[in-house]
Amino acid sequence: MPSLSVIVPCFNEEGSIGPFLRELADQAGSFSRFEIIVVDDASRDGSATIIRSLAADLPLRVITHARNRGLGAAVRTGFDAATLEWVTYLPGDGQVPAGEVRKFLPYMAAYDLIITRRGARPGYTAYRRLASAVYTTWVSRAFGLRVTDFNWVQVWRRALWLRHSSRFNSVFFCAEFLVRCQEEQPRMVEIELGYLPRRTGKAKNGSARAALLAAWHITRLFAEEAGDGRWHCLHPVAPDRPEPLDERRAA
Repeated sequence: MPSLSVIVPCFNEEGSIGPFLRELADQAGSFSRFEIIVVDDASRDGSATIIRSLAADLPLRVITHARNRGLGAAVRTGFDAATLEWVTYLPGDGQVPAGEVRKFLPYMAAYDLIITRRGARPGYTAYRRLASAVYTTWVSRAFGLRVTDFNWVQVWRRALWLRHSSRFNSVFFCAEFLVRCQEEQPRMVEIELGYLPRRTGKAKNGSARAALLAAWHITRLFAEEAGDGRWHCLHPVAPDRPEPLDERRAA
């Protein structure tokens, strides 16, 4: 069985982080080795206290940012600290059910990247749906990546991350990594993960400010890649899209 490092970025998620981490720890038996790295991105609520109390009972590694640095930075901190063969991140708000990590198992032998998509987005406002559609179309056309959902969970071979890690702190960090590693032609597959509406707290990455920062990073990366003669839009690539997997095979 493969090994997996799960990064859990957390910023002001006191209403959800505790139950989610307990459920995630229960998935360890599905992998040869399994580690959870929680990155507290300078939470200002009770999240830090909850995480510290859980670390006494659960196999957690906890890293704390002295100041809030954003989702991309929190995930990068966790990935850089990871030690196992595969790395992924699951948001601390619990919108990805912890048991979904078992869906990765059937694809880990044959692929280098597992990209996931949401089948539905309950709780999304009209603004967030529009922003997501614009973002997906823009990134897809600019970089030749025919991916359904750039801003959702991805699972990467750690060796690939070490060679082509992302640099930006915005929500663009996942797509940025896919662009930077294209030259290596990794084997990619796209699968569907479950998605739950947020039960508590507020979304952190759907604001106008977050959108503007991502737009700036998209522009910077496009200019950087084009300046180096890499016009990805001229050579589009798409991951494999298998039929929905029987849940019994993923268990």
